Amino acid sequence: MNCSCFSRLNAHGAAINHVRSYAIMSRAKKQAGIPLDLIRPKGKDRKPRRPEQPERFNQEMEPKIEVKATKNSSSGWVKAGLARRSVERRRVVEELTKEGMNQEGVGLGPLKPQRSIEQLKPRQPRQPAGLAERLVKVARTIQQPENPHLLRVAVVGAANAGKSTLVNTIVGENVSVVSQKAHTTRDRVLAVLTKDNYQVVFLDTPGVVPDNRHAKMNRTLVTTSWRSLDEAEHVILLVDGQWALSSQEKKADKLLLERLGELKIPTTLIFNKMDLLDYAENELKDVKNQYESVCPSIRKTLYVSALDGDGLDVLEKELFDKSKPKPWIYPSEQKSDMPDLKRVEELIRVEFFKRLHQYIPYMLKQENVGWTETNDGGLRIDQNVYVERDSQQRIVVGANGAVIDRVVSDARTQISKALNRPVKLFIQVKTKKR
Repeated sequence: MNCSCFSRLNAHGAAINHVRSYAIMSRAKKQAGIPLDLIRPKGKDRKPRRPEQPERFNQEMEPKIEVKATKNSSSGWVKAGLARRSVERRRVVEELTKEGMNQEGVGLGPLKPQRSIEQLKPRQPRQPAGLAERLVKVARTIQQPENPHLLRVAVVGAANAGKSTLVNTIVGENVSVVSQKAHTTRDRVLAVLTKDNYQVVFLDTPGVVPDNRHAKMNRTLVTTSWRSLDEAEHVILLVDGQWALSSQEKKADKLLLERLGELKIPTTLIFNKMDLLDYAENELKDVKNQYESVCPSIRKTLYVSALDGDGLDVLEKELFDKSKPKPWIYPSEQKSDMPDLKRVEELIRVEFFKRLHQYIPYMLKQENVGWTETNDGGLRIDQNVYVERDSQQRIVVGANGAVIDRVVSDARTQISKALNRPVKLFIQVKTKKR
């Protein structure tokens, strides 16, 4: 009995193995493109033939459409190759030919006459931004007013003192990006204030870095503030009023005061964020006297709130009075010399600063891979954002793309305002290859 069971099991197992081998060989021949009918098993191994079924409909079996030009149609652009590209395009060509429309009044999709047959043509490949978008804007002609006055002003101070907010408010445009994180401004940003026959050129600089932190910071970030003093005729030393009253050591302010005292550049000391102190100027009297004793080049002290705009009219008048009779160097309508691509990257970067924390927003790198003009007068911008590790990529993208979607939405709105045109923004986050 055991022997008979064993033989039946063997026979059953052999049958199973045979069917499995047949299925594997069938898949292999199918992948190789060999018709299954060429090699068939013989005898008992022959698989029963399935009843014949009607062949499935495919695009090759579809009857070809021959489009003939009518009296009212244009036959020059209707070609057999265009008609065979896809089912949708064949329907378009056939319908348009029946209606007798020409190239100027036809379209794809719902066949509305106002859309163009140009949509049938393949899209041009994306091209990155050219030199015109990467270079600093230079005006060819500058219309000079009567008795023009000019003043170059460097705005310096510790990190997070409100330098960019001050410049943006007094100029009337968001030239520098602003966030709550320190060192949002990484390079020198030029902004222009023009009123009547006066022109003031502001040099917004990154926060001053004390000497003991130079090794941890980017070299450009460390040296930009000092290099801006070489081209400035006047200096605004901006101090956070609330921070000035704290007991913490103010290494950056001390370093600035000593350097400005050596250079002997006329300086205006400004205490910012006075709205947080209820504009109590008397509380800062001792700090003011201490700063003036260290830096004799301080000529005037003002108390402002850059966020609310309080006290900026006094600062504006003070700068106009200190300007010198010189020709303007920028047209009256120009607010900045920042290239368009640089401005786009700055607006994208600040959106990441608002949503990412710790060191991650500081190490993001951007690359422009597409700067394409659209037919409706808009602009398509394609940017790659690089991170160092895959784990950082997941943080930058966010759960279900929540972070990157919000960054694209808000940055697109700001870029459209800055460039004064419709913008489509596409951002792809990638891990930097080492």
